[in-house]
Amino acid sequence: MSDAAELHRTMFDAIQRRDFHALGQLFAADAIHTSGDGESATGPEPVIAEVQAFVTAFPDLAIDIRHQHVPDASRSIVEYTFRGTQSGPLEDVPPTGNEVAVAACSVLEAKHGTIRRESDYYDTMAMLAQLNVTPA
Repeated sequence: MSDAAELHRTMFDAIQRRDFHALGQLFAADAIHTSGDGESATGPEPVIAEVQAFVTAFPDLAIDIRHQHVPDASRSIVEYTFRGTQSGPLEDVPPTGNEVAVAACSVLEAKHGTIRRESDYYDTMAMLAQLNVTPA
């Protein structure tokens, strides 16, 4: 699997299936992941931890891919919406029972059949507003 577009869709599929092992296998050992808060980390483990945190907070988490841009075989950009009901803790935010629908974007770079870099962008303030909480 060397095509970034296919890797990107496979990544979202693994998230939707809650297949954390398969998700981790897509990322190179030295892959750089930048989360929605702008923090970067290396390797598949931080990606898995972030997805597990979201699935804990939103057990019904669903991802709707709206559009995929593929500038070339090594890069893919996916515009998507993530939806779910917060019935678990999200960092310091206790369960609210509120539903969220947040527009997001994922930018992926692939090399030698693995994800080398993946960055997520979404409006955290919009998500917090839908949860009826304000940042500390």
